[in-house]
Amino acid sequence: MHLQYVENPKITVDEVAALRIAVAWDSRKEKLEKTIGSTYLTVACFNGNNLVGFVDVISDGVDDAFIRNLVVHPDYQKHGIALRMLRMAAERIKKDKIKTANVLFEPELTDLYRRAGFRIVSGGMIDNEVEEL
Repeated sequence: MHLQYVENPKITVDEVAALRIAVAWDSRKEKLEKTIGSTYLTVACFNGNNLVGFVDVISDGVDDAFIRNLVVHPDYQKHGIALRMLRMAAERIKKDKIKTANVLFEPELTDLYRRAGFRIVSGGMIDNEVEEL
């Protein structure tokens, strides 16, 4: 396995949508068409020409950066890919002197984010796309 990590690579909506589907998420293809290539930072992991990991960051470039959409193909999970991409994103945010890096995640991922250097604080969110049960 030869993995290559790239900041702000040329990737397609179809590549990211396929990666999301591989982890049983919705493709968000129509929404991705609006965001791919227009965020502050994207970090991707490739095995050859295949996209196997992805994370993007939105930011005002001054005070806040929000890390989102961290996804690693199931065949490549548990190999440190997510941790390396998170660290790359955090290093770039620090280098660009942005005050804070923020992320929302499920509780079972707490250890991953601690290893990536995040201090865990509480927060909340409203998800306007969650269907009523």
